[in-house]
Amino acid sequence: MQEYAALAVFGLVYILIIGRRRFGVPIWAAMLTGAALMVGLQVIGVTDAFKAVNLEVIAFLFGMFSLVSALERSGVLRAVAVRMLAQAKTPSQILMIFVVGMGVLAAFLVNDTIALLGIPLAVQIARHSGIRPAVLLLALAFGITVGSVMTPIGNPQNLLIAIDSGIEFPFATFLLYLGAPTIANLFATFYVLKLYFRKELAVSSRASEVADDDGAYNPRQARLSIYATVATLAGFALSEVLHGLGVADLSLSVVAMLGAAALYAFSKERTQILRSVDYSVLVFFAAMFVVTTSMWSSGAVSGITGWLPEPNPADGPQSIGIITATSLSLSQVLSNVPFVDLYNFVMIEKGFTGEHVGQWLMLAAASTVAGNLTILGAASNIIIIESAEARGVRAFGFVEFAKIGSVITAVNILIYYLFLTLVL
Repeated sequence: MQEYAALAVFGLVYILIIGRRRFGVPIWAAMLTGAALMVGLQVIGVTDAFKAVNLEVIAFLFGMFSLVSALERSGVLRAVAVRMLAQAKTPSQILMIFVVGMGVLAAFLVNDTIALLGIPLAVQIARHSGIRPAVLLLALAFGITVGSVMTPIGNPQNLLIAIDSGIEFPFATFLLYLGAPTIANLFATFYVLKLYFRKELAVSSRASEVADDDGAYNPRQARLSIYATVATLAGFALSEVLHGLGVADLSLSVVAMLGAAALYAFSKERTQILRSVDYSVLVFFAAMFVVTTSMWSSGAVSGITGWLPEPNPADGPQSIGIITATSLSLSQVLSNVPFVDLYNFVMIEKGFTGEHVGQWLMLAAASTVAGNLTILGAASNIIIIESAEARGVRAFGFVEFAKIGSVITAVNILIYYLFLTLVL
């Protein structure tokens, strides 16, 4: 009975997310409704619901959101993006900056944040360069999705894998094995877009003009934000060195919180930074943990994954192939973050441990670039569409995105699959 109740609630959540415009229910509210119904229908108890919330993920996101909020409020992020785009002299170079430049930023500052940063820049540059806004918005969407693959802090699903998989040195491991194929995929994505939009880019020959005085720049706050962020990123690497030496065991979440703590301690704008943190995302994740744990404990997950072949930990190519196919398909239904949260349960039950690095990294890569197949595959796609349309700019539609995204996804998956199966 609990299994059917869980499936019904999950179906309702999915309907609310898909029809968010028609129903007027934000994504975080839809997930919170699902969590409340899971508790109310006794699919999961109140105590177990609180235990289901992964506080390590919530702490990490709060810490990183605090740092990024400070960087944004001080004007650092916009200044970096403007200087990057100032180097572009042709429409093709502008396109490359949006794919490669924004993609690299997303790897270290979370893809959803760079999505919000890139939208006003894309709109402004489109007006001055003659490039259709949808072209730059598509480049932004594809770029931040691909770029976020190469670190465990680039997107939430990677963080979930870094925490749940048991990989001993997640930050170094992600960069070591996913860094090169991700850079290759960023340039491959750029060339696919350049080829697809070659006629539009040929007509749009004017150079871009980007004013960098639209937002205030606070030098003191900027320096503090940069120091805190650089120290935090260095702390991620240092924590793995200390762990390897057996000196200390600091998780990514602890390092992120230490960076945020230093920021709040020394900043004079601590209240404004605290208010600028996107708490709706934190609510979404807390509720998602309750919903996915309820799905797992009730046995409903087997109803979703039971028709799929099971990955075998002892067979690398077979398991990587199945993980890839499952990630691409189910991420379109569940979106990549809830899918990974559920599929982590499946992989752990099947015997995958921190020693199965290739399989876990393929889960990270495939579930992330699944966001390039359709707009439903990643939350960042929805963020870009909604934010652009709120500014009165027509973004990209489902068909246009899927038409280009299917080619880009095929290229992305091929590169990751070949690299991981040959290297690991």
